[in-house]
Amino acid sequence: MTADHDGQFPTATSSPRSETTRANLVSAVRTACDGRDSSPGDSKWDQLSAKERENYFVTLSRTVSERLSESTSAEHLHVAALLAEDQERRFALMDRAIVIDPADPFLVWSAVQMCSARDAPARCATRNWERQLIAVDGENSESWIRIAANRYSEGDIDSALSALRRASTAAESRRYWPEMVERIERGLAASSDFSFPERAKMAFGYAAAMLPGYSDQVAMCQGQSTKDPEWAYACLAYGELVEAQGKEELSESIARSMQRIALEATGDKERAEEVVRHIEVRRRERLESLSDTAPIERLIMSDPAVFAAYLAAVKSEGEGSATRAMSAEYERQLELRPELACE
Repeated sequence: MTADHDGQFPTATSSPRSETTRANLVSAVRTACDGRDSSPGDSKWDQLSAKERENYFVTLSRTVSERLSESTSAEHLHVAALLAEDQERRFALMDRAIVIDPADPFLVWSAVQMCSARDAPARCATRNWERQLIAVDGENSESWIRIAANRYSEGDIDSALSALRRASTAAESRRYWPEMVERIERGLAASSDFSFPERAKMAFGYAAAMLPGYSDQVAMCQGQSTKDPEWAYACLAYGELVEAQGKEELSESIARSMQRIALEATGDKERAEEVVRHIEVRRRERLESLSDTAPIERLIMSDPAVFAAYLAAVKSEGEGSATRAMSAEYERQLELRPELACE
């Protein structure tokens, strides 16, 4: 994604509209430089201990979940479920949300993820929600890989391999990370009086903490690839597809791990070593970029239009491309307006 000559980022989706005008960007730079995107709480926030901050967010999650649970909006109930402490309550909230909007793929995907967790309630409607997920999100590789891991955990190896093959030939690959950030921010807006920068910062934090675990998927490929070449080839194909189509850094990292496991299992040491080298290169690049992207992260969380445009770009172009485009536009604006540089 690149900015056009008017300083606007292309709209990735028609709803909500996600344009960033030059005025939005300049305003966001000034807000970030002024430090108005401070952490939640008062000026003593930085003085709180890690335990005190943890307690703060536990209390906040409980309060937001309780407030949103009174809503008749499927989206609000979804966020209430994500922030709920008790798994039984989380299940009940998700059930209510899906009854209201059974065609929301992110909602149903999230429900299947919840029921796949080790501490999921026994009465989780896993199979029903899996069938619903395939009906509304059957072209998503991440729907099928989740089902594959579920079948594998049940000992149904044949069904697991069949689902994995579907995952490796899917039309797209989505883990709904930007959707998670957007949805939580809107939930906080509806249930709290935090400023936008505070909500955006918390939304990114919550979304990062709520990323589903993928260790069982990796373990599945690791356990079966050495036993059956068909598994190795399916895991390799899935890893290659996600690397090509995945939109987040985590997706790409997991995809490369899958490829390495499969290639080692098939005895293709040369390609496996190439993947390992690529993993190390990307790790170093990621570490080196952390300091460079810190100002961009503050910029994204300083203005609603910038925030929306960035997440729309992540959905269409990927996390890395979206961040690079935002960084390039930021540098361009600084060249045009040197006075915008933070002191």
